[in-house]
Formats: sequence, C-alpha cells, structure tokens
Amino acid sequence: MVVKEGGFRHDALIYADAEDFLAATVPFLREALETGEAALVAVSQTNRALLEGALGSDAAEIRFAEMERLGRNPARIIPFWREFLDQNADRPVRGIGEPVWPGREPAEIDECERHESLLNVAFAPTPDFSLLCPYDARAFGEELLEKVAHSHDVVARGGVSSPSDEYLVSRDCFAGLLSARPSGAETFEFDRDKLSEVRRRVERAATQAGLTASETADLVIAASELAANSVAYGGGTGTLRIWQDGDRLLVELEDGGTIEEPLVGRRRPQPTQEGGRGLWLANQLCDLVQVRSAPGRTTVRLHATRR
Repeated sequence: MVVKEGGFRHDALIYADAEDFLAATVPFLREALETGEAALVAVSQTNRALLEGALGSDAAEIRFAEMERLGRNPARIIPFWREFLDQNADRPVRGIGEPVWPGREPAEIDECERHESLLNVAFAPTPDFSLLCPYDARAFGEELLEKVAHSHDVVARGGVSSPSDEYLVSRDCFAGLLSARPSGAETFEFDRDKLSEVRRRVERAATQAGLTASETADLVIAASELAANSVAYGGGTGTLRIWQDGDRLLVELEDGGTIEEPLVGRRRPQPTQEGGRGLWLANQLCDLVQVRSAPGRTTVRLHATRR
C-alpha cells in the first residue's frame, strides 16, 4: 500500500478474511517501523490479536488501543488521535483505526460514518499523518461498504487500491434526522428557572432504568450541561425528552439554536476557555451522543446503556 508523503492520508481497507486483513496491515506497520514513524493501532480485540501474532517482537514497538472501549462513542476518537499526534510532533505518524466492528448498533454505525468524514476536517492540514481504516466485508452489507468511499481518499479491496471517485470534499455531519422517538416519551419544556427539574427528571429516569449511581451521575451532568447550553445559546428555552429502548436510556434535548462548528465536542477545551464544554463533557460521559443541527433547531440525543 502506497503512503502519500506530506499531508493527511485517509485510506479504507475492505477485507474478506483474516489473511486479507493481515496482507494489507502488516506491511503498512512494518514500513512505519523501518522509516521511524510513530505507529498506533486501534482495532477490535480480534484484529489486535491477529496483528500481534503476525508482527511478533515488532508489536512491542507499536502502541495498541482497545477500540471497543475507546470508540464506543466515536466522538472520542478524534481527540485520541490528536493527543497521539501531539506526543509525536517531531516525526510522521501512521495509524490503523477501526471504528466500525461487527455487532455495532445502527445508531452507532451512523455516527461512525459521520466520524470518518470529520477526520478529514480535523486533520486535513496535518502533515505526515497516514490513517488506514479496516472494514470487515463479512460483517457488513454493500450499502455500508459503498459509503466508505465517501470519506476515504483511497479504498483497497481484494489486493487492489483505487482512488475514490465518490470522495466528498465537504459534508454537513449535523444534517439528517434522528430515528423516531416513541410517542410515549416523557416530555418537559424548560427554561433557566427549570434546570434543576431537568436534572431531577434525568436522575429519576436513570435510576428507574437500572443505571448505576456512577452512570446516573454522568448522565445527569451531561444533560445538565446541555440544558444550560440551550438556555444560553438556544433561545433561552428547550425541550427535554426521555425514554427507554431495550437496555438503553435515551435523553434528548432540543432547542432553537444552530451549531456551525463541525468539530464541536471533539476538541479538548483549553483550561482558560469560557463555555463550550457541554458537548465535550457529554461525549466523555455518555456511551453515544448524536447531534443534528439546522438553522433554528438543534437536537442532541444522549445514550446510556445498562450493563
């Protein structure tokens, strides 16, 4: 696989089996070691074991991360890559990132697709960063695999790498609709004087849903921060909706504001920064955060899973 010199290179690998996966990823990593590049691999546990076995002692020279934990909420992945780049600012960086693995829920896959596009926004000006994203053709239908070409410069499949003719230079990652909420969802209209009631309702719902005390506290903090954002930036009022879907509790906040910064919630706030921490905190505290925004309306949906 040829690695572009200079700026950010974002390729996809659609692999048919373990042998196909290793045939592309092992040379990619060995070349990094030979040229002195920093290398980070964030893949499924299954693929990590394959790579460590194939690389042998060379695996010790590569940093590995558990993508099932790191990427449970895809919005946490960009800050993770940014931190690794900052730690290795004196040399090129090469990575393998697998945000979509078998067993992902539809809502998670949708957010992963948006994340893949946002990688191009986050790292477009970054020199000497090459990222390879594997997709298991056995686990996903052609509809998903075809979308890979929208967010990657090059797509490799069957041992052949081809420039993507469907690459989207720009994409509104806040566009579109969320899945329909149930008609029986708890609904509460709030303003500045009712923020404490937002917290109380979320805490009660989380407790009833069987979340632990720690999980409940995290969800309350996230919802409280976003409700405060609605008051401050979304027209002074907002709507809270809460419902359960299987083992997931969903908390949704909607207001009349508009989000225009595509990487909001994906950039670590500076210590002296005033405001702008709501979505960052939500992304750190929740299993999944979905954001949809258009002129005059923003909806943020928080997912908390009972374990």
